[in-house]
Amino acid sequence: MCRSRRLHYPVVVLVLLSLLGACAAQTPPVCDSTVTSFHADPTNCNQYYSCYQGLATLQTCPDQKYFDTTRTLCDIPANVACTIGPCTGNTGLKAMAIPNVCISYTMCVGETPFNVTCADGTLFDEVFGDCVLAKDSTCVENPCLTVDPATAVPTTLYPVLNSCKKYIICDKLNPVVRTCVGTTVFNRSTSKCVASTDYVCPPGTAV
Repeated sequence: MCRSRRLHYPVVVLVLLSLLGACAAQTPPVCDSTVTSFHADPTNCNQYYSCYQGLATLQTCPDQKYFDTTRTLCDIPANVACTIGPCTGNTGLKAMAIPNVCISYTMCVGETPFNVTCADGTLFDEVFGDCVLAKDSTCVENPCLTVDPATAVPTTLYPVLNSCKKYIICDKLNPVVRTCVGTTVFNRSTSKCVASTDYVCPPGTAV
């Protein structure tokens, strides 16, 4: 099981992380367009693919849980027979993005994974290999992957984490980014565009 802690690494180590290389490429399964199905990721215990309308989407179990192929659900590692992790085969230090997660990342120390949570106002950036100001991060979370396509309502609005003006509506599993008009900003509490004088933008976000 991954251990959770807040860590900070100097720039020298971050440069080293960028030189260590990426993990092996992942090959998604071939999906049957007539059925919805779920498939384990052969390179990572806490990831799996969901197949919907012929499209395979890589998803991550919450709270560092593992995907159980027999029960097709996420459970605590003690209940799932899986020995593959995000740091398997790693021999140095490596910062690895967690698919569809921007507020934290996995730091591999050898083959031991540590979950690192970004400070308020920052998001993980895969290019830099660390948490940066939200507005400078290229990380994107797709909230539509956590919504049941059969019950998704297009009027539900989700924030774009690095912006105070942009928001997302879901077209099934696909995110559609919209921008609040004029000087209005997106209020994450009410999920509406409001006057900039009526809402304090989250720290680090672009306005």
